[in-house]
Amino acid sequence: MSDTIKPIEEELNKINIFDPELMACPHAFFKKLRDEAPVYRDPNTGIFQVSKHELICEAARNAKVFSNDFGALQRDGGSDTYPQEAADIMEKEGYPAVNTMLTADPPRHTKYRSLVDKAFSPKRVSDMGPAIEEKTNLIIDQFIEDGKCEVASQLAQPLPIRVIAEALGASTDDYEFFRISSEAFTDQLSGTSTPEEHIEIAKKLVKFQQYFAERLNEKTKSPSDDILSDLATLEFEDENNVLRKMETPEQLSIIQQLLVAGNATTAHSITEAIKLLIENPDQMELVINDHSLIPNMIEEALRLLTPTNNMWRIATEDTELGGVAIPAGSALLLRYGSGNRDEDLFENPDKFDVTRKNARRHVAFGQGIHVCLGMNLSRKEMYTAFPIILDRLKNMRFSEKNDFNYSPNVLLRGLDSLNIEFDKS
Repeated sequence: MSDTIKPIEEELNKINIFDPELMACPHAFFKKLRDEAPVYRDPNTGIFQVSKHELICEAARNAKVFSNDFGALQRDGGSDTYPQEAADIMEKEGYPAVNTMLTADPPRHTKYRSLVDKAFSPKRVSDMGPAIEEKTNLIIDQFIEDGKCEVASQLAQPLPIRVIAEALGASTDDYEFFRISSEAFTDQLSGTSTPEEHIEIAKKLVKFQQYFAERLNEKTKSPSDDILSDLATLEFEDENNVLRKMETPEQLSIIQQLLVAGNATTAHSITEAIKLLIENPDQMELVINDHSLIPNMIEEALRLLTPTNNMWRIATEDTELGGVAIPAGSALLLRYGSGNRDEDLFENPDKFDVTRKNARRHVAFGQGIHVCLGMNLSRKEMYTAFPIILDRLKNMRFSEKNDFNYSPNVLLRGLDSLNIEFDKS
């Protein structure tokens, strides 16, 4: 499996941090960083790598010094292959990029975040439980008679996309369009796209913008109880203390983040949890016999996968972290995936243990003011779906056809596919 940990003998200064194989399976590199240089300036790129749990949390919680204003890096994933033609497509046919939540700092971030947090209030998320149950069963109904499925495309992706589409107030009939759009955003972040691929991504993103601009216009005229209507009609006090409605580029930026945060990371986590359960039959037996372990099992799967494996920060001033001087303007990669396997916090960190007492101390959802806004919804989806999955897909096992491939991506991590068989129930 490509997720197997193999020790790295190379010296740190000779390692290409954007090597596709390393990005696909970073665990050995992360361990080397933790052991040798918890805050390490890569000599080839100048990017600082932060790999210990405590230091990652320290940086993530200090938004004043370690800024989230990394919009340009988000656009091209840190790649130097972003072509002018892709930029021209976005400029001439789409809407301009606007920093709203993920790539904004206070007070701008605070203003936008307060609006969207209301959409994911504990009550609103809790009320989604019956709909998530229904969707999970309907999705499983589509393939259960086959006695097999490809988990990512047939189960893990459809569930969160349909849930977030319904929460947005968009038509769930447009599932395939949402899936393609979400993949385009994910590919944009990869840091491995060719110039030709960037051009195709730009075309897909423009279609996404045009689709939702039209939906927002409809909601302005005829609002209902959904997130699109909120974005289309609510007034808010912006960072200049001006009471106004959001402009279309701001609305689209938020919708884009909701779609990716509400889909890719949850889909990857569902797929990974099923893989880990099959690989560890003793742990599978524990959760089958005691469903109260399912929430902790999900947290442990989140810890081991860390679907948002890394996140950018920009130093706003000369500072230091872990005793290492960091000049103003420096780019940092907070290695969340490394922090989640930090031996100083997690005993036997590479082991999948559904009874791990501190599994929930992972940083898979980030830390500080930029903690994932869809965190509660993601947990609700997985906590609700897995009892159904375990009850209906008996004796889950790998099919012969599996390569266990994790596509290289600077920020995100997840299996491309997972083929399983099961006994019908």
